[in-house]
Amino acid sequence: MKNKLLIISLAIIIALGIIPFKTFGAESLSSKMKGKILLQVESHGEAWYVNPKDGKRYYMANGSEAYNIMRTLGVGITNSDLDKIKVNKTTAKKQSGKILLQVQSHGEAYYIDSNGNANYLKDGEAAYQIMRKLGLGIKTSDLNKIELSDKDKSSSSSVTLYQVLEVVDGDTIKVNLNGARTTIRLIGMDTPETLDPRKVVQCFGKEASAKAKELLSGKMVRLENDSTAEELDKYSRPLKYVYLEDGTFYNDKMIRDGYAHEYTYNKPYKYQAQFKEAQKEASTNLRGLWAADTCNGDTTKAADSSSESSTASSTLATTSANKYFTSSYSTSKYYYPELCDGWKGLDASYLRSFDSLSVLLSVFPSKTLSPSCD
Repeated sequence: MKNKLLIISLAIIIALGIIPFKTFGAESLSSKMKGKILLQVESHGEAWYVNPKDGKRYYMANGSEAYNIMRTLGVGITNSDLDKIKVNKTTAKKQSGKILLQVQSHGEAYYIDSNGNANYLKDGEAAYQIMRKLGLGIKTSDLNKIELSDKDKSSSSSVTLYQVLEVVDGDTIKVNLNGARTTIRLIGMDTPETLDPRKVVQCFGKEASAKAKELLSGKMVRLENDSTAEELDKYSRPLKYVYLEDGTFYNDKMIRDGYAHEYTYNKPYKYQAQFKEAQKEASTNLRGLWAADTCNGDTTKAADSSSESSTASSTLATTSANKYFTSSYSTSKYYYPELCDGWKGLDASYLRSFDSLSVLLSVFPSKTLSPSCD
């Protein structure tokens, strides 16, 4: 009976992909797991890579993080040696668990699994799929026997989270920063405009704003500075990178999923190469604003909204040539004569029309003529 129970238990362990580590001490377990991808089965399936070089575990929060970690920890290999690995399993298995970078080409990365297969790490999505496909289940108690990488030790001991109070749009949020309501501009990304009174509501702007609210509204986030960039933008807003509590890199995700463009303001920044790669991935796969039936990559054109178009057309049809227009939105600054087309790009739900400029200014005395109408 005991033997039967043992066999059943082992079958369950194998089926779940959970490896029994009871017989290993901390040092031997770390050595045994070198080069492996481990999934924390008692939590949320968090993924870790055990670096063959130092035996420490590195947290892979998502596909883009996995991609970056694997490339960072990779070792160079010549084209001829890589070819040998691809055709000779015996040679390949000797490199099991390593990430190899094709230095004589464009730095293409390959993860060599325990069966000697060279898995091409094309991008973040590929890294994520490999991580899930090849990951081995491990209990938290066993995982804790493997030493954290220096980077993860630093992160876990000094993480401060801030609450998102408001999502202004896809690239601007307001957070509770040490008790103060602070507007943050996110580095390296630019989402289509929806609120700038000087511009039309841009293609895919509302979708990007909705996605940002879905991911960030009311959430606790980690903020990262960039020593290679300015601390403040031209409007004196702090410039930051944003991470969700689960480690998702928000800036990267918005670009990679097609809700934002990569944006270099003045000079290169810390994650510029990563964000450019993310944009290439999004455009290649026609995601979000890159799709032919959305913006085809060009978000400068007006959003294609039948309800807004019909409302604006109706407003135009019922006004004379001497009308003046403005937006009642709280941040709007400008008014537009009817002959100036700028008003047509205002959000129809906030659009106000007046028979004369004097009447408009009596209601909105701080409004000034839009520069686009000069």
